[in-house]
Amino acid sequence: GGYNLLFFSQTATYDPEELIAYEIGYKTQWFEDRLQLNGSFYYYDYENIHTVGTEVSLVGGTSTSVLEAPGAEIYGIEAEATWLLTDRLTLGGNFSWTPSEYTESLLLSDPADASVPGSLYPEFADLTQDIKGNQLLQVPEGKATAWGSYRFPLQGGASLDLFGVYSWISRVYYSPFERESESADAYDRVDLRATFTSGNGSWIISAFVNNVFDDVGVLQVLREGEAEFFRQSAGTTVPRHYGLEVTFQTGRY
Repeated sequence: GGYNLLFFSQTATYDPEELIAYEIGYKTQWFEDRLQLNGSFYYYDYENIHTVGTEVSLVGGTSTSVLEAPGAEIYGIEAEATWLLTDRLTLGGNFSWTPSEYTESLLLSDPADASVPGSLYPEFADLTQDIKGNQLLQVPEGKATAWGSYRFPLQGGASLDLFGVYSWISRVYYSPFERESESADAYDRVDLRATFTSGNGSWIISAFVNNVFDDVGVLQVLREGEAEFFRQSAGTTVPRHYGLEVTFQTGRY
């Protein structure tokens, strides 16, 4: 638990989260241990779960506080695989599917809702919405990654390693009201890297391109109220960038 005193909140304190977690998993190896598969199925049952909401402040106006949502559920599947397909080629990946929802009623006010500005609705502080059934904050339903690496042996013990990775994440909500305007769209990206290592290991030269297709995703959505003209801002992932890394290690022969 904790305290909201810094925000002059009507809810001065909040109780600890209470969670019962059920999980069953497996780990297996196949084809003379060249293929490894791991996975799990899980269900999380929250009696209290911390969320962020708006309520009337003790000094007037509204304040943002940590509140106790009285119930929530998360259930899903996770799996990962690593496959040494040949002595030079390795493939791998993982995915998760994690539906979630608030399972009990919790009425919250939303001062960042431009459709009901406080100056036009004198009882705005009392206008609330029930978040029951909405997706949990910052818990994407789906995530996936796939990667591969290939090694070319060269003369004199040198090598060239190629590596690529693809990743994807589904829509994420950054407020408990589950509106598209306060969410981050699903996005994916591809990263590529090639690394040359000299025979004695003294030289390591890598060239890389991250976010090859320049798909910029949103990492956070910040929403402001009427005093800030309902401004919304966001942090984003890094756009496509590329570079060269050179390492020389002394004392190697």
